[in-house]
Amino acid sequence: MKRIVLDYGKANKIAFAFRCSREMVSKALHFKKNSELARKIRYVAVKEYGGIEVGK
Repeated sequence: MKRIVLDYGKANKIAFAFRCSREMVSKALHFKKNSELARKIRYVAVKEYGGIEVGK
């Protein structure tokens, strides 16, 4: 299962920055959503917040 791992508290910062729910960020980082917003969240998580993609 592919997902993006972040340090504690950074998902909340992303949710605040994108003005979306914490649940949306979680679904985006676990690749359960593939909307434009989800792709932006994943990009920012990796490039700006130091997220690491793990899994297949």
